[in-house]
Amino acid sequence: MNNKVKYVVVIPAYKPDEKFVNFVSLLTEKNIPVVAVDDGSGEACDKFFEAAEEKGCVVVHHEVNRGKGQALRTGFEEVIRLNSKGAGYNYVVTADCDGQHDINAITAVVEAAEESMSDEKGPAFIIGGRFRDDGEKVPLKSKLGNGFTRLVFKIATGLSIHDTQTGLRAVPESLFEEMLKVKGDRYEYEMNMLLQIKTWRVQYKEVGIKTIYYDNNAGSHFHPFRDSFLVISQILKFALSSMLSFVLDYLLFVVFSTVLGWKYAVAYALARVISGLFNYAFNAKVVFGKSSGKSFLKYLCVWTLILALGSLGGQLINGYLGMPKIICKLIVDLPLFCLSYTLQKRFVFKR
Repeated sequence: MNNKVKYVVVIPAYKPDEKFVNFVSLLTEKNIPVVAVDDGSGEACDKFFEAAEEKGCVVVHHEVNRGKGQALRTGFEEVIRLNSKGAGYNYVVTADCDGQHDINAITAVVEAAEESMSDEKGPAFIIGGRFRDDGEKVPLKSKLGNGFTRLVFKIATGLSIHDTQTGLRAVPESLFEEMLKVKGDRYEYEMNMLLQIKTWRVQYKEVGIKTIYYDNNAGSHFHPFRDSFLVISQILKFALSSMLSFVLDYLLFVVFSTVLGWKYAVAYALARVISGLFNYAFNAKVVFGKSSGKSFLKYLCVWTLILALGSLGGQLINGYLGMPKIICKLIVDLPLFCLSYTLQKRFVFKR
């Protein structure tokens, strides 16, 4: 155990094998406490959890498979319960059950956590990042899945995290209760955790780790495209909402400005009013799941800002460059999409 960091390793486990038992054994031999969550693995896997308990691991069971996100929440609930009885854990290290993380990787994130505890900003959220230049051959599906989500995550948040899908993280005690509030029952839980970093106003640090891949990572239950879609579902739903609103806005603008011959500002404003009402209703119900009078007033402020920027920008381009109105609208509205997403997520529908 570290002198400054008292930590416990939480392992969500679904249909584990001997690698899980070996990992638990390695940790407990070094006097590192372990909490494992059996996520409805079935009777065939009981022997592995029993073997882990014999090594000193605390095992919590789900009767049915509830997903990795819920398993992690259950793990944090157990640590909170242990702390209420005086365990005194100030960090939880989450790790996968398939043997990818060795003791050196655990040590790397714990040492980074220890360093952060003396920082005036407080203990940091530590991420054990894979896929760096460590000489390991990374399976193609892991490269594809992480590369896709890393790009979208960077666009959506502005945060540079190399490995957004790693299961190895060190979470400070100040966030234990927050972990119970993070949405998502499956792989999206881990992405949503990262999406909350700015909201929590906690410093974060990513440290490079080596990862062990057995049989080209065949034991992983992660599907690169299906689950990558899941972890960025909120961003994609917002993109769908914006695309539908954009099509409606664009068609109405064409009708008002070209067919009816209205002035640019009038056509732009009326089209934006109608598409804006649609956009708010879609985002409130489908994307962010939060609708209230307060959020509508906030949305109205954002909508007014976007309307003003779009109308003014379109008129300036049309007036000075002489481009067609339809082209001017495209040039102006595309960057406003990014601004609108940021403002709606962090201001209008902020949780």
